[in-house]
Amino acid sequence: MAEEATAAMATLEVAPNHKLPPARVRALWKKLDPDGAGGVTLEALEAGFAKDFKVDKMGPAVLEAMKGNFEKHSVDGKLPRKVFSRFYCEVLFYHVDADKNGTLELAEFQNALKHMVKPNAEGEVVMPIIAYPPDLKDDKGEVHLPLPWFWGNFSAMD
Repeated sequence: MAEEATAAMATLEVAPNHKLPPARVRALWKKLDPDGAGGVTLEALEAGFAKDFKVDKMGPAVLEAMKGNFEKHSVDGKLPRKVFSRFYCEVLFYHVDADKNGTLELAEFQNALKHMVKPNAEGEVVMPIIAYPPDLKDDKGEVHLPLPWFWGNFSAMD
């Protein structure tokens, strides 16, 4: 019986590295700051994220969030590298929050994962198991994942 329970448990193939941003974040930063100047303008961020998310233009709610975060964290009109991972996380969060309610339902979170998960050696995208605290369900049984919860999972991705 114990062997069956052990076999059914998921294994973590690679321990999360919370000190290094996800690969997709690092790749976008290199595209936006190719000369290593250390900062990116809001206009470059808007164009870069639209290209990364494969849309013509970011939605109004996303642009508003980007502008607010940029104003909070920019130095001399540029977003510094040290805050880019969190900035990326928030832009992705607001981009996939289709109903704009400030939380992600499971389908919205899976859309974020599809964007972030790297294909394995065979080229397949293997979606990770989603675990969340039971208190993130409402009375109807729907899951509402807030930005702090999303950041914890986002920052553990490669």
